[in-house]
Amino acid sequence: MSAVHNTMPVSQAEKELLLTLLGESRERFLASFAGVSDEQSRNRPAEGSWSVMETVEHLTIVEEVMVHRLNTARSPRTAGAPNREAVFLERMGSRSRKVKTPEGGQPTGRFANLAEAADHFRAARESAIRFVQENEDLRATEVPHPHPLVGVVSSYEMLIAIAKHAERHALQIEEIKNSPAFRVQG
Repeated sequence: MSAVHNTMPVSQAEKELLLTLLGESRERFLASFAGVSDEQSRNRPAEGSWSVMETVEHLTIVEEVMVHRLNTARSPRTAGAPNREAVFLERMGSRSRKVKTPEGGQPTGRFANLAEAADHFRAARESAIRFVQENEDLRATEVPHPHPLVGVVSSYEMLIAIAKHAERHALQIEEIKNSPAFRVQG
């Protein structure tokens, strides 16, 4: 993990990569629950597991927090900070390791239905895309990531995390949809 790379400006190709990641993961996430009824969305695959609705709510509220931090909590990048871009690209979207979400990311029934949650997700994702389009200092600034295990990240790393987090939860929704409980009507 090189600190030097975090001082380099983001090239147009790297901005395009972020925009591609954000666009593709948006579509993948939305497609993961397309056609799921509100009734089905509340079925949990097992005790203590999240339903499709809870997963969508979690992803949506965490993405809103991450984008808010990008827009309000950025500061100059700490000298010598490690570059974790490749690690985030490789591992953040994986479901191979379960991670407990902090309390603020826990689903609590904030949305009445999947359509409302999807609208909030789309708005948060559009804000992330706009942020990439309007900012050049993506490696020169840092923000605190909402998960304490991650810590402070460059703005570029946060944007990778946003895209990969949606991929991770699209996979989770596919797992839920393949469970016997999902097919049982409430």
